[in-house]
Amino acid sequence: MRISTILLIGVTLALAPAAGAQSVGGKAYGAFVRTPLGTQQSAVAVLPPVTAVDGAMADGDADGVSVPGTITTDALTGTTSGSIGDAAAAQSVATVFNVNLLNGLITASSLTATVSSTSNGAQATSSALGSTLADLVVNGVQLTSGDASIAPNTRVTLPGVGYVVLNEQLPTGDGVRTTGLTVNLIHVVLQNDLTGLQTGELIIGSATSSAAM
Repeated sequence: MRISTILLIGVTLALAPAAGAQSVGGKAYGAFVRTPLGTQQSAVAVLPPVTAVDGAMADGDADGVSVPGTITTDALTGTTSGSIGDAAAAQSVATVFNVNLLNGLITASSLTATVSSTSNGAQATSSALGSTLADLVVNGVQLTSGDASIAPNTRVTLPGVGYVVLNEQLPTGDGVRTTGLTVNLIHVVLQNDLTGLQTGELIIGSATSSAAM
């Protein structure tokens, strides 16, 4: 066998993921606000390291968020947990109550972002089942009544402001050994009205989970 071929095989094996590597990950938060005036994140929970013989969890909460002209909410919570056994599994949930964004341009009585990920080494899946936005109103149009779901990655233009993506879903993984999903229930992108350049963003109700086996 030629030396170059041996070296190529060696590099390929070094870069390949170790068989049976197990891991879970999770994060949840109630609100993230970034404007030219600063950045803040509320009710943040990040899953600590999980070993193959136990589980772990984390939670965060806040009484509310208030940035004049940008966001007001009541209670926010974030929770995340994970475990590794015959399968790797993680779950994350974020809740926010009485959301008011951009002086009433977007409102909701409550919202819940829920994600879960599971991998057994032969199949890996993630789900956002249970994610809802209650009494959601965007730019004067009521989109939900009571707790209801919104089609993933629904985009609505906000004239003079930018746009919002509702139930934003960002998947990762190969679907066999690895899987992951981030759900941002309300993701507002603020843009300069003249240039279209992004000037900030608001994310309300975010949950992420991942699993590998």
